[in-house]
Amino acid sequence: MKSFSLRPYIALLITVGLAACGGKATYDVSGTVTGLSNSGLVLSNGSDTLSVPAGATTFTFANKIDYGATYNILVQTPPAHMNCSVSGGSDTAGHYVSIQANVSCQQNVYTVGGTITGLTVDGLVLSNGSNSTPLTILKNPGADPLVFTMPTAVPDGTSFGVSVTTSPPGLSCSVLPDPGTGLSTGVGIMGAAAVTSVKIACNPA
Repeated sequence: MKSFSLRPYIALLITVGLAACGGKATYDVSGTVTGLSNSGLVLSNGSDTLSVPAGATTFTFANKIDYGATYNILVQTPPAHMNCSVSGGSDTAGHYVSIQANVSCQQNVYTVGGTITGLTVDGLVLSNGSNSTPLTILKNPGADPLVFTMPTAVPDGTSFGVSVTTSPPGLSCSVLPDPGTGLSTGVGIMGAAAVTSVKIACNPA
């Protein structure tokens, strides 16, 4: 036996019933929200807009739409430090019993990296906090400074702290301070772009 969805047929029966009673079918433009931990999300459906607060799990636009009208739910403004996508947000009202789109949000993530000078021996190990994957650096003859990127990306708006876990045999490696501020180049708050300014120097032990 072939399987089929009853939703379009139920929607049609509801519409026919309303028409028989002299009414006009209207629909809420609504849906669910997942992962929204920051404020600033604004959705749009044509000229209708809706601000969705942080922590919300559902949304409903103020204006209903008539049977047969099209809807197209879009992310007009993403929340701070996040990106959101909409699924099931475009169709014609009446195709289903209700309009139920899903907005899914994720924190933006960016990589942390920089340069290493004086690395003449294999075995330098770097880490970025306790939850990241350590990075073992191999020497690359002729490449000085050597460019590196930590393997674990960092969420936008959170802190990072690159440190030397293990220096190679015969070398002492450390994260250098910023000449302007005196603060470590390996420590900071992730912004809206990858960090490439961490500086590590290796010298004979």
